[in-house]
Amino acid sequence: MKSILIALSTLFFLSFSGDDVKDYLSVKGPLNFNKTDFVLKWSDIPNEHYYIQEYLPEDETPEHFNQMLTIHLFDSKLKLKDAVNQKVKELNNRKKSDPICNYQVTESPDGKEFIVDFLLGESKNNEMTTVEFNVYHYRQIELSKKRKGIVILAYSERSYGNDITDFLKSLKVKRNAHLNEMISKDKPTIKLQEN
Repeated sequence: MKSILIALSTLFFLSFSGDDVKDYLSVKGPLNFNKTDFVLKWSDIPNEHYYIQEYLPEDETPEHFNQMLTIHLFDSKLKLKDAVNQKVKELNNRKKSDPICNYQVTESPDGKEFIVDFLLGESKNNEMTTVEFNVYHYRQIELSKKRKGIVILAYSERSYGNDITDFLKSLKVKRNAHLNEMISKDKPTIKLQEN
């Protein structure tokens, strides 16, 4: 009986450990950013042309995190600039209801990479509850000889409640550091796995 209980408790632990998260992009991790290691915690294929994988520090969860790295892959012929423009359109629409929303687009000298960094906020009862700073790095990759895709490596940092004021005060320094790291960091090699 004792061995059965141990086996059941082991299965219970494994089912919540993140080891069973499907790695669709051949980027198991851990990934490093902002002097932090990020492990694969969640993945999905929302539609046949879109893959997403989320990486968090070991002790954080997708439901409530302070830092996250995300890889978005669009298996699509969409042009890089069009993908960036879609994000800009989304942010401009958000500005109508989110007074803290702001963004900047940076293009590499050769036009082969873009960075969109932006700030988002959530409020409840006219009080700011969550602020999130994001850096999205866009690049086009070859998935095969005849297939191209767009990869976005995204870094997100959040602050909640009483910590928001200090977070916003420190953002100018943090923003430059995060942008520099995103620009200089080697990007993960993407290779689609069979589903």
